[in-house]
Amino acid sequence: MEEKGFKEDRLKVFGALIQGYAQACLNLNIVAGKQATETFSDIEMVEWYPLSKWVELEKIVLQSYEKANAIMVRVGIEMMTAWYNFGPGQEIIQKGTDFLHYQTGSQGYESVVQGPRELVGAFELTQFEPANGKALIQSTTPFNRKMECGVLIGGLSAPGDLDYVEVTNYNNPDYLEIEFH
Repeated sequence: MEEKGFKEDRLKVFGALIQGYAQACLNLNIVAGKQATETFSDIEMVEWYPLSKWVELEKIVLQSYEKANAIMVRVGIEMMTAWYNFGPGQEIIQKGTDFLHYQTGSQGYESVVQGPRELVGAFELTQFEPANGKALIQSTTPFNRKMECGVLIGGLSAPGDLDYVEVTNYNNPDYLEIEFH
């Protein structure tokens, strides 16, 4: 049986994702923002790092707040807003719903996470009803679900064509229920 640390280190996250997380903390004036950016200043944007680096960063944020869910949602939103405005987002997606297909396809999630399938998990669009403004994503990733809610809110909202976006996971933590108009 493998030790958890060894298993986690077989999963790699892209440096830009780690830097985006740390920068989001700083941009939001999160208590841990300065510590996060200083601790991870040596991360190269185009290199791959073990998941343990991400876990270390997340621990800094989670330990700073007694109730961190709202903070994790804001971090996800900020990460995707920056990705859209300062990264490749505007070239990749033209409207909010494009982000659902991008993020759940091999271009999105799999562009920033790599490793054995059983560790990487999946971020799959299981229901998409544009006429009703509803979608459902099943997540089996190792990432914080509240942060993933924020990633979806930020990505769907960034192009500015949707007036309303809500993402919840109250009924089942691994299903992200999306409403958009």
